[in-house]
Amino acid sequence: MTAPDYFGKDSLEHAVRKIFNYYGYGVSALNLIKNIGIVSEKSGLKLFLIGGFPRDVIIYILKLKAETAANYKFSEIFKNNHGLLDLDIAVEGNAEKLACLIKEDKNLKSTLNSLKIHKRFGTALTEFSVNDKPLKIDFASFRTEIYAKSGMLPEVDMSAATLKSDIFRRDFTINTLAFSINSANFFEIKNYSSGISDILNKKIKVLHNLSFIDDPTRIFRAVRFEKRLTFHMDRKTLKLIKTAIEKKVMDNVSGKRITAELYLLFKENSPEIYFERLEKLNILSSIYIKLKFLKKNKIIFKRIRRYFNNEICKDIDVKIFYIAGFFYGLSEYELREAAERLNLGNKIEEDIKKFFSDINKINSLKINNTGIYDKLNKINYKSILFYLFEDEGKEKADLNFRKIIVRYLEKTVSAKPFLNGNDIKSLGVCEGPLCGKILNEVKLLKIAGKLKYKEDEIEYVKSKYLEYLKK
Repeated sequence: MTAPDYFGKDSLEHAVRKIFNYYGYGVSALNLIKNIGIVSEKSGLKLFLIGGFPRDVIIYILKLKAETAANYKFSEIFKNNHGLLDLDIAVEGNAEKLACLIKEDKNLKSTLNSLKIHKRFGTALTEFSVNDKPLKIDFASFRTEIYAKSGMLPEVDMSAATLKSDIFRRDFTINTLAFSINSANFFEIKNYSSGISDILNKKIKVLHNLSFIDDPTRIFRAVRFEKRLTFHMDRKTLKLIKTAIEKKVMDNVSGKRITAELYLLFKENSPEIYFERLEKLNILSSIYIKLKFLKKNKIIFKRIRRYFNNEICKDIDVKIFYIAGFFYGLSEYELREAAERLNLGNKIEEDIKKFFSDINKINSLKINNTGIYDKLNKINYKSILFYLFEDEGKEKADLNFRKIIVRYLEKTVSAKPFLNGNDIKSLGVCEGPLCGKILNEVKLLKIAGKLKYKEDEIEYVKSKYLEYLKK
């Protein structure tokens, strides 16, 4: 199978149209791209859709073909975008100039919500409203990059860059495809590397030998693409990762940048398979020597995923549970060291410590569970929830205790007060921490069955807090 068989202009445009429909943007998004191409052409600029979107268009086409459909999981590609798209457009010329022309143009038929210029990197970050949905488009001038030191942001040179040199500064061959969006050659494909071939062979391959030395965070992206797309890293890429880890490249990367990569993995459908891969490649211990992802961590991750996939608690930030599951098994000293290395901040560190200390309190209730609901009311419900993710007891007493915890949580989740913050304010109680305190009290009393109706909640607030505020 050769590229022209499947990837002609008509095939590409048809696939892009279908993908825009999939997201709910409809033909309006395609028209926006065409109109941007027209604006650039008037100014003598050439534009190319580049990066992850062209890759996913190619995969979409392969998914539609009977002979290749079984090899590609189209649903896996877009699952983490929450129904929104981010597009990257490479500009032969000045991206800032183009963005300003787009801002002034009256024929785009899509509202420009925001525009941010970053002169250092030659980029213009835009967000349009298309069919009442945000569509992000990042414009970047062709450039080459020089990394003065491993792990640092690159120095950018836009003076003599071409599409080809811009492509070869990128991370993996599968992300190097470019679609022209100028009207004269709309959706003509540019494939300067082995991009299409490597997609056909489901291969993750870096473009040059110093790729992971220059930017060690590419290691996380390699794992992310490998697992999400069900591709595989080629032998050379794996060897280069091993070499980079041996050179301790992660020491050059800030905790914030590493944490940002880990947070992206938490959003995947099955985060545990990504962390297993990081463990196998010795990446975690290269971040901090005591970081491991063992069977017990995997069990916790799977329980977290299953629980939140059921959408029982939509309003809970799942990230804190994954961090706690990731750190599970560390001593208090090791937890502090790991949190500092990843620059998580004091609040997250304290929240995790509280999870672990509360687990000890919950375990003590197994011995004496008289008045257990009253005792559980004094423990943060997130800690109680994490206990269910962590607990592995299989004895009959453990299972019975677990059922009590589950029943309590079900009551907690369903026991939402009728009152909200605005209601509290309208009753004459000031906003701020006191309002949150009152709502929490009302919720706990509702769980205990002491407040059944909205009138009960109003009367409770009036009787306790209006008199209190008068003092």
